Amino acid sequence: MGQMNAPLFELDKPSVQAEVNSYKPGLGLAWATLFPLKYTAKFDLKTIEGNDGLPISADRVAFNTRAPKKTRKKVGSFNLQLGKIAVSRDKDEMEINDYNDLKVIAAANTEDKAAAQELVNIVYDDVKFVNTAMDARVEIEALTIGSLGKRVFSTKLDGDMAESEEINFNIPETNFLGATVKWDNLTTADGIEDIKKGVKVVQKQGLPKPRYAIMEQKAFDLLCSQQKVIKKVASALVKAAGLDASGDVTLATINAYMATHGLPTILVIDSSVIVEGKDGSQEYVKAWNENSVVLSVEPRLGYTYWKPVPMVQNTDAVQVYGPYYKTTIYSDVNPMVETTMAEAYMQPGLTNRKSMVFINAMNTTWNDGE
Repeated sequence: MGQMNAPLFELDKPSVQAEVNSYKPGLGLAWATLFPLKYTAKFDLKTIEGNDGLPISADRVAFNTRAPKKTRKKVGSFNLQLGKIAVSRDKDEMEINDYNDLKVIAAANTEDKAAAQELVNIVYDDVKFVNTAMDARVEIEALTIGSLGKRVFSTKLDGDMAESEEINFNIPETNFLGATVKWDNLTTADGIEDIKKGVKVVQKQGLPKPRYAIMEQKAFDLLCSQQKVIKKVASALVKAAGLDASGDVTLATINAYMATHGLPTILVIDSSVIVEGKDGSQEYVKAWNENSVVLSVEPRLGYTYWKPVPMVQNTDAVQVYGPYYKTTIYSDVNPMVETTMAEAYMQPGLTNRKSMVFINAMNTTWNDGE
């Protein structure tokens, strides 16, 4: 990168900082719940999870005796390195001239509030754009990992990154299951029994049992349409309160059934992001694998680890920190261009991995979630 000149739009650091601060990270996206932000000071993450096993009970001891010593067990260790994500957008010479022309109009008529607001929009729309783009990339990273147990790079989601090695979180192979019957077989499939089978896989290992079953809207719609599930939930409603059982199964009624039987609460994800190709084409994509039903001890599947991108010294560019990324606004004169850029060092990572179960709702084996 060459010399970063001061922004052309008379921006200062406090105003840009205020704009960035007004943006709430992860708003309306799943990653903020499933993979909340967690600061790290290092690029290499060495995570030790000591809570993979069931709690060990304290001993009852006599007064004036030494407390029994317990062993320290290191479990669930994995190494991971932060990656970098970045996005930028330019205002070209024509757009810069449009801004200058509008500024003259607004100055000549100070009561023209529409023109004044449009000036503000022009200045800050690129800041809003890069904020949204960073969040969308984290959504892709986090939900891909959360639904597959590893990060597999694809041409559709990652472009040039598609040839990178996958990131594997070393989840036990026994925790990847297929459905007993594909969930779209609405007559014989029983998704509740598949979830129950997944819970037993974890319990047999002496680990905390999953309390949540996370799935995409498509999988949930199939679950609610299965005749065996409808029968179970309807029967429970009749027994509980004598309610009319002829209606459709809903998230509330199926979760009432799950709670009564000590089964995981179902959480439904319906999150789409836009991916832009090199040719400028845009496409809505689902980052969560639609076939995946993931059982977890808690709604949080892991963390989005991040560390600050350093400030560039000796530059007139405006640089501010957002919640996990740095925003930079600078200009060039040959050609005339104003650039707004966001950069972050980040990586979503799974925790409680031994207590996670991945079920392929559309295959009788895991088959990499396909």
